Amino acid sequence: MTTPSASTELNREFDHEELVMVKDSATGLVGCVAIHSTALGPAVGGLRLSSYPGISAAATDALRLSRAMTFKNAAAGLDLGGGKAVLIDDGRWSDPTMRTARLHAFAVRLDRLDGRYITAEDVGTTPLDMETIADITPHVSGRPAASGDPSAATARTVFAAIATAVELTLNTDLDAVRVGVLGAGHVGGRLVRLLRQAGAEVILSDIDTQRALDVANDTGARAVPLAGFVTQPMDVFAPCALGGVLRAEDVPQLRCRVIAGAANNPLADPAVAATLDARGILYVPDFLANNGGIINVAAEVLDFDAAELNLRIDDAIGRTRAVLTDARDSGRTPLELALELVGRRLEQARISELSGTR
Repeated sequence: MTTPSASTELNREFDHEELVMVKDSATGLVGCVAIHSTALGPAVGGLRLSSYPGISAAATDALRLSRAMTFKNAAAGLDLGGGKAVLIDDGRWSDPTMRTARLHAFAVRLDRLDGRYITAEDVGTTPLDMETIADITPHVSGRPAASGDPSAATARTVFAAIATAVELTLNTDLDAVRVGVLGAGHVGGRLVRLLRQAGAEVILSDIDTQRALDVANDTGARAVPLAGFVTQPMDVFAPCALGGVLRAEDVPQLRCRVIAGAANNPLADPAVAATLDARGILYVPDFLANNGGIINVAAEVLDFDAAELNLRIDDAIGRTRAVLTDARDSGRTPLELALELVGRRLEQARISELSGTR
């Protein structure tokens, strides 16, 4: 069900193509789909299942996340636009029958978008959920038998971003630094393993303390309490949980030199980036660091094989290195340069569309 008045009001502060409210009274499904841009191709982004105080908060998150997906897909060199779906977790999703019914109801609404948005796994959802959605619509990626769980690819580009930032900013290698990983889930856990294999000292924390302890015991990292984690002494802070973890009031207390992680929108406000720069803290934009996952998803959407997937991930890692190197040499921030990269791709797409060559 679409609610035009709510969509219009929520969309005022954002430059999006479409915001669709989704509601199914039979199953209790409530959520929305935000399409930020289809300038480069169909909008692709994950389906997030999370607790929200209401639909307005969920929609605001979807709008922000879908815009980040436009940046991420463009920075990854993909001919895909940015979109995101968000569903509200009311505590009843753990029932398998209810989950299937709600995913099918969402899939019906997704199918009506005629491929303008293609969904995939995200926080709170799984590749098996994507298989369930595929019962109803083809506009889904990340199924177990196809591209599957993108976590390993995400961890790969985040790890590379951290290694490059340490090399260029701290003039050293990973075996000489301490990295703080916030979030020990699918991506965070893999990242901890990669960092430990490279010799880095790692502290980690997670809202699920047992999960953090399990990853620490498996890898030789050290689990620490969640409270005050962002202000722990560390060389690199890697946010790998939900977004908005870094607020302006946190910046004066930070004791790190680099911030690079898997979380989307880790800054509570975009203005925090300037505050970090003023303190001499290098912020690697999230859409540069974590775009391995969307490249993995794109392999299914754009139909390229494992060899091309690896090449595209290597290319993305190379672009991140180029941005960080340019930032170091020019005195500009990686965020400025990354946004210019995205802007050039979107402008080229607009020119192609106007000239009829797209």
